[in-house]
Amino acid sequence: MIKTRILIADDSPLIRQVLVDILSKEVDFEIIGQARDGVEAVELARQLRPDVITMDVEMPRKSGLEALREIMSFSQIPVLMISTKTSSASSTTIAALEAGAYDFVCKPSNSDPKTLKLLSGEVVSKVRASRSVKIFKARTTSVVAKAPTRISEKIILIAASTGGPRALTTLFESFPKGLDVPMLIVQHIPEGFTASIAARLTSLGTVPVREAKPGSRLEKGVALLAPGGVHMRVASGGELTFDVGPKVHGVRPAADHMFLSAASIFGSKCVGIVLTGMGKDGAAGALSIRQAGGIVFGESEETCAIYGMPKVAKEIGGVDAEFPIHQMGQAIVATLRGEKKNVA
Repeated sequence: MIKTRILIADDSPLIRQVLVDILSKEVDFEIIGQARDGVEAVELARQLRPDVITMDVEMPRKSGLEALREIMSFSQIPVLMISTKTSSASSTTIAALEAGAYDFVCKPSNSDPKTLKLLSGEVVSKVRASRSVKIFKARTTSVVAKAPTRISEKIILIAASTGGPRALTTLFESFPKGLDVPMLIVQHIPEGFTASIAARLTSLGTVPVREAKPGSRLEKGVALLAPGGVHMRVASGGELTFDVGPKVHGVRPAADHMFLSAASIFGSKCVGIVLTGMGKDGAAGALSIRQAGGIVFGESEETCAIYGMPKVAKEIGGVDAEFPIHQMGQAIVATLRGEKKNVA
């Protein structure tokens, strides 16, 4: 049996021990080292070359974000961030996901090891998911699409999961300013982190992004992001509705709810985008958009952190064409201009 070799980096001895207890119970895992701060994490990453690193966001001497960026400069080791839901930690966690971390787990803000043990299933599954993760170096510049000169009645619907914050950053960097169409985004992420994603994407200066809330409705030139832990649908007239119903495909919000509701109302005006992520959320909804006369693009395998959601959507006939994330903005804008944008 080939075991996944794990390096644990956390400044709390109690949290490190809890993570050791959780992960060492799995026969396919092996703990090969522990780091007390970011400096040690970088040193041990160089020496031990683990298969995956669990990294605390807030650590002394060198933060988890600083350590992550340094590790990404010399390796492609998957890094799972361990974060609290405090406002400062949430913004740092989003920055870490943009910098190359593939996912994160929320730990209790009071570092209570008993509470962390309740998350053992999530920790194990996300560490195991590292085997499917592909780390790639982000492009230093984005290819910016030209703004369409004609008025479009389209609506852009974006689904993303693991690796999504980084992909969304690249996508929004490539959008032209003044993109006068409404957008909706479902990113699989826990409650408390979507405001940070919206703020970060807005800071790019192309399309403003807001966290959707009761009373929100479609607005041209604005992207609305589903709040964490809440399903979001489109109602007639462009109003958005929200509920905390059962998870779909193990997630909430579910992109399928957004896609299916939009397809039933807007039909051929829908432009669906399925970005990187594990599982099959968005596939059924993507197919419904195509069946209603809309268009769906999937992120191609070459830039996906995990080529799961786009792959499933493609396999069931829910994707018109695939593009690497740095070309996706051009494909979307070409569609808004009324041009066909396809690949073989």
